[in-house]
Amino acid sequence: MRNLKIVAALVSIAAVSCGSQNSGGSGGETENGTGGVQGNPFATGGAPSFPGSGGSTYTPPGNGGSAPSYGGTTSLPSGGGAPSGGGGSTGTPPPATGGAPSGGGGTTGTATGGAPGSGGQTYVPPAGSQTATLTMTQFPIEAGQELYMCQNYDNPFGGKDAAVQADVMDMTKGAHHMHIFYGTNSEPASQRSLESCSGIEFHPLLDATQTPHQETVYPDGMAAKVLGSTGLRLQVHMLNTTTDTLTVNVQAKLTAVDPTNITKWVAEIYYNNLWLSLPPNTTTTATTTCGIPQSFGQIGIIGAGSHMHSRGTHFIANTSTGVKLYETTEWEEPAPAGYDPPVMLNPGDQLTWSCTYNNTTSSTLTFGEHAATNEMCIFVGRFFSSPSGEDLECQAFTPNGQTGQANVAQ
Repeated sequence: MRNLKIVAALVSIAAVSCGSQNSGGSGGETENGTGGVQGNPFATGGAPSFPGSGGSTYTPPGNGGSAPSYGGTTSLPSGGGAPSGGGGSTGTPPPATGGAPSGGGGTTGTATGGAPGSGGQTYVPPAGSQTATLTMTQFPIEAGQELYMCQNYDNPFGGKDAAVQADVMDMTKGAHHMHIFYGTNSEPASQRSLESCSGIEFHPLLDATQTPHQETVYPDGMAAKVLGSTGLRLQVHMLNTTTDTLTVNVQAKLTAVDPTNITKWVAEIYYNNLWLSLPPNTTTTATTTCGIPQSFGQIGIIGAGSHMHSRGTHFIANTSTGVKLYETTEWEEPAPAGYDPPVMLNPGDQLTWSCTYNNTTSSTLTFGEHAATNEMCIFVGRFFSSPSGEDLECQAFTPNGQTGQANVAQ
């Protein structure tokens, strides 16, 4: 198995409920800390790509092959150059033969243009697709303040079932995470306004990020499903560690393609240990195991990541088939992994994840929303094929080490 590095983060979530709800490429591997890269992470002959600070690029199907990027990977045609970046302007999309997009410097993003310094959007929606934009109402956050803010939206695709093959997420630098939740169309218009919300709120997920700019792109035949009866909800977690008041901008752009061409529905894996009790002045490891339900058949994991808070020092996730899915010592912005080929799991296979914490405080730490005074231990990932686009969820309410069974998220 080749473990692909992916720069933009996957997800950081808290949850309290149990229940449930997605050829070519001959370029070699290149890494550049300030620019971008070349290569096709899912091609049989390609190499993993490592986008730099200028953001990622995506070439629509037909321009040098279709290659997915999950969480900000770069997809360029064979021989493609590397994008430059570092500001907030949109780079010039690469031609089919692989020239390098421009876009260094540039202008600062706004409420309608993304987050300041995010590098700008380089994803180009394919012909015939439909793009919907969700923009959260701007709000201020004072120095040292921590906020969770949410906003609901009606179904952005005219009330029809949609196959979302790409999404571009932007938020003001300094945000801890952003979620695109599946929601409902039933709330009155008064509940479409910006509101304060809980950090331990859980809904099935369309996508999420822990970086200021993320572009998620699936290959031909893969997409996440948004039902016509389903609305969406944006949630952002802000922690202002600066000495100034910040104006927060949050935006998500979703690109839907023809659903009749989708053969693999992509969904979220969300495995969460809610039973944490970390004694003061002690190093503790919490371990949990959950299985793959029979209703899903065989699944393929295409990406994975972790979520801990500030006392977390080590995270590791393994399958019962002997595959190490993910390992990191980073809690704040853990870089997710992508898999080429996908990691295949059968019904009854299990996934075990462990978090190690160094609690240097004088208090016992438990599960909760605050990064400084609570902890979390969550494995997240993306997989195909979900039978009808549902997420796969395991919420462990029992002591560390208890084996559970995953459910379909409703």
